[in-house]
Amino acid sequence: MEPPLNSDGFLDADFVMDSQAFLRWLPDYYKDDLVSLRLIVRMMGMQKPGGQVHATQIELANLLGVKQSQISRSLKEAGRIGLTAKVKAGVYQLHPTLSLRGGKIPVEPKPGTRARGTLQVDQLSLMDFIANNEELPDAFRYLRNLPDPATKPPREDKQRAYERELAREKEDGS
Repeated sequence: MEPPLNSDGFLDADFVMDSQAFLRWLPDYYKDDLVSLRLIVRMMGMQKPGGQVHATQIELANLLGVKQSQISRSLKEAGRIGLTAKVKAGVYQLHPTLSLRGGKIPVEPKPGTRARGTLQVDQLSLMDFIANNEELPDAFRYLRNLPDPATKPPREDKQRAYERELAREKEDGS
């Protein structure tokens, strides 16, 4: 059976395609980082057709009720492993193999014409565009496998707190 060419009839006239493997991986990878888990899920729900999220770090922080620095740290980590990429200030791209909001996106008219058109978002074409866009970070462009949650290093702030606690215990035991 062929999928429909347009998304008419879906909620908000768009459709969402999420990788089941990604949705199983996400809570395992972020088991010790609730802010990052909430952020990625929120961004998946906010994305425009084509996978872009239009929100500043301050707006995201307000939505989640956390500090902007926590959002900055979470986006940095998500970018490092290739889940997201910053397109420009206030615009982030979610990786289309993990989560994609499909639908029609507006297309600017060609020079000399007045009519604006729309373009149906196609996942494979979007992935090809991303792979060929050298302005995007390599981790995002070439995401092949999700990192093993068991090998995830502890968050920097948690690691520093753990090391301080070890140092205190050493001082108290000496």
